[in-house]
Amino acid sequence: MNAHALLLLVLLAPALASAQSPQACPWLTAGTAGRILGGEVQVTVKTDSNWSGYCIFATAAIPVRSIEIRVGKTHTHACGGLASTPLAGIGNQAVLCSSRDSSGREVRTVSGHVRDTWFAVTLAAPSTPGGPEPSTSESTASPAIEFLAEQVAGNLY
Repeated sequence: MNAHALLLLVLLAPALASAQSPQACPWLTAGTAGRILGGEVQVTVKTDSNWSGYCIFATAAIPVRSIEIRVGKTHTHACGGLASTPLAGIGNQAVLCSSRDSSGREVRTVSGHVRDTWFAVTLAAPSTPGGPEPSTSESTASPAIEFLAEQVAGNLY
């Protein structure tokens, strides 16, 4: 009887372990997101494959700092009507744009594509009080958002 229970435990343990582990983002690790955001992150992932889906990394601290990655076959230029700066070396036709969201956070987005897959990477963080308005000039482009976009584009190749 004990042998049957042990055999059942050995066979079910891997299935139970995988059912409890959170789904990983195929384009960025939680550790990398945590280093960029400055703390432990909560992860939300919805992917159909490496070529479609989204991941959201967010801190629990208020104000929330977050990274959002969207990948798909549809061209959704994340910068919309905002002024954007072309970025070389990050996929194809990558552009950077900056704005503020409704809660006053600075939002920087890089969008572009690799082959026929489009991506948008958004980094949102509280702005510094009295700080300048976000800029889209290359000289003030955030190294963090460019690093994140390079990681995502690299994982799409």
